[in-house]
Amino acid sequence: MNTPLAPRQKTAAEAARTWRASLSRDRRRSTVFRGVLLFSFNAAMYLAMFVGALLLPTSWWRAFCLVSLPLVIGAMFVVGHDAAHHSLTPIGWLNRLLGRLSMLPAWHPYTSWSHSHNTMHHGWTNFKGRHPDFSPFSKAEFDALPLWRRWLERIYRQPLGIGLYYAIDFYLKHLIFPSQKDRSPFRLWFHLDRLLVLAFVALQFVVAWALSAYTPELVFSRTTLAILCVVLPWATWMSFQGIVSFIQHTHPRTAWYDNQEEWSFYHVQLRSTTHVVLPWPIERMLHNIMDHPAHHIDPTIPLYELTASQKLLEQQAPEHSVVVHYWTPMEYLRTCRDCKLYDYRRHCWLDFAGNPTTPEGLNGQGTSPSVRKAEEASAPVPSQASEPGARATPLGDQTAHAARAPGPSFFLSPPSVRE
Repeated sequence: MNTPLAPRQKTAAEAARTWRASLSRDRRRSTVFRGVLLFSFNAAMYLAMFVGALLLPTSWWRAFCLVSLPLVIGAMFVVGHDAAHHSLTPIGWLNRLLGRLSMLPAWHPYTSWSHSHNTMHHGWTNFKGRHPDFSPFSKAEFDALPLWRRWLERIYRQPLGIGLYYAIDFYLKHLIFPSQKDRSPFRLWFHLDRLLVLAFVALQFVVAWALSAYTPELVFSRTTLAILCVVLPWATWMSFQGIVSFIQHTHPRTAWYDNQEEWSFYHVQLRSTTHVVLPWPIERMLHNIMDHPAHHIDPTIPLYELTASQKLLEQQAPEHSVVVHYWTPMEYLRTCRDCKLYDYRRHCWLDFAGNPTTPEGLNGQGTSPSVRKAEEASAPVPSQASEPGARATPLGDQTAHAARAPGPSFFLSPPSVRE
């Protein structure tokens, strides 16, 4: 008797496409009421904490507001993130308005963010040279860096250096002072949004300085207190934002790519995007943004539908899901320890000495025959990272071309809308 063959296991790309096709329309339906309510609630929380940090009668309550501000800035930012994807409300102009306002406390220009995040980060997830943040060097690339840059990279890849990387190598280089090739094609809005952020920062200082005149038991000078209440929450949030961005796509189980023939849109959204479960209060305050694979496979899902959508994804594709069930400081330290450099041929993480820290074949395909031949010949093979300015279209998953190219309505913003 012939034994029936076991059904072929779906690839990660097939599993992701199947899940996306199975989603009901309700999972993608946003409403004006819920979007405006989310914005209004978080904006009110931000104003309350900002004013409370200056005017509440006791130093303990003022300190509580100051410590809470970074998380409230993060909550506002996630609302703006959803608006930038045009999934907060079904109205394009309203998304752009709420998105701009929501990102002001984070000092993130809306147009720069929309281009670097929607087009580059989502369109080229974990593809070196196109993904704008936390792309790891290969060992050959690291060794070729000047001494000062190697030391800076060592700092960047330390647990306390992740936020510094986000501030310098992403925020300044891609959002505030991007090169010509990294700028949004909407040049007028790009400049206007930077000016809007600058005006908001100035307004913050003026308001904080004015309110400091009524601060009970004033310990610092009014100017010092104003600077403290404006800069400290933002700097703390930037560090936290850097850590969140880092762990969403960097993990001992996630792969990075520098070869378009290996890279596939749906494959990386599932296999190279993590679902990290944060402690309950932070998870809810950040509006489920760590249900990240579901968001990456379909950015049109509103933030209030992400949890149910992510649960369905993990039920349908458990073998491809990268889930950190409960985030802990030790989990983060382990990721920082293991994920220093990346071998783009063997697909494994390395330490700075070039020693593997994870198994090979993180891309789900194993080591290729050409790599094995190169190893046998003991010939060093330099990284084949694409040039940062290349404008080629990714090759991998041709059926997902419309989703990853910089043209679909939910990737481009601000003028293109999904109405």
